[in-house]
Amino acid sequence: MKILNKSNLVPFLEGLGPEFEVVAPLYEGQDILFGDLGSSPLATDFIGKPRLSPKKYLFPQRERLFTFNVCLESIEIEAHFNETKRVIWGVRPCDLYGLKFLDLVYLKDYIDPYYQARRANTLLLGLNCNETEESCFCSSLGTGPFAKEAFDLIFTDLGDVFLVEMGSKAGKKLIEKQANLFTNATTLEQVQGKLLEEKSKKTFKTSIDLGKIKAKIAAASGNPIWAEEAVKCILCGGCNWVCPTCQCFNVEDIKAGHKTQRVRYWDSCQLGGFTQMAAMNSRATQAERLRQRIYHKFSYNPDKYGGKIGCTGCGRCIDVCPVGIDITDILWRVANE
Repeated sequence: MKILNKSNLVPFLEGLGPEFEVVAPLYEGQDILFGDLGSSPLATDFIGKPRLSPKKYLFPQRERLFTFNVCLESIEIEAHFNETKRVIWGVRPCDLYGLKFLDLVYLKDYIDPYYQARRANTLLLGLNCNETEESCFCSSLGTGPFAKEAFDLIFTDLGDVFLVEMGSKAGKKLIEKQANLFTNATTLEQVQGKLLEEKSKKTFKTSIDLGKIKAKIAAASGNPIWAEEAVKCILCGGCNWVCPTCQCFNVEDIKAGHKTQRVRYWDSCQLGGFTQMAAMNSRATQAERLRQRIYHKFSYNPDKYGGKIGCTGCGRCIDVCPVGIDITDILWRVANE
């Protein structure tokens, strides 16, 4: 492990600039959002997570897949791959898990070449959580507050310095290229990091019983909770837009002069037209759509991906819902009724 003085964080990140586009959590008014280093003040001492995860850097909200032109005797196709070399600093453990989960979705069976191009050129520099927000429940899912995997480097705030652990050869190279900024961590500093982890685990105000949920969810499809909570829903889709693991999308062909662009953009299972087909909608009620969101994360995804839950415990869906629909309340009723 290494030590980086906080005063050297910006020089370290700026030193990556010639080779990488550097993204980090920035102060944007009252919010903290990921953005290009230097475009706004860097956030280093914030509690909890940025308003949005860095998912958009690997799975953009809207992207061109390819452009095509149908000629008389042929079809001209130009694929649009983004191979920008990028480093993302300050990724919280819950979001590291979210990106690891997207790797399962887009790189496990069918390999999505657009996601693959971004992922292969992106390094993740995590930031452990010394303290959590009220909506956070990552500890219940084993996705935080300290990360154990899915990072190239992970930073722990020890006060005036960061304890830095290497998680990959690529991460190690980043340190080696600016070795003058780092010193070796002492045993005392490593112990301090462990103590901070235990202290952070005691700051959670929200939790779920994952074992009970796994045992009860298969039989909960008829639970009245779906209809009761769906009455509140205004179909804004906010819970999906802020989720680090939601991966559903729509595809549309858009004319651009004499050519046509195929565009992919995020979609939401909470919107009425999500499963609309020519003759019917297989989830015609909002209760069915709300149940789909929970089942997708806690039943369908684990069945498909070797037990991996499609939820990070970040609590953003709780924070953003304008009518107070709380996933932890729903899961409590699933587990206890």
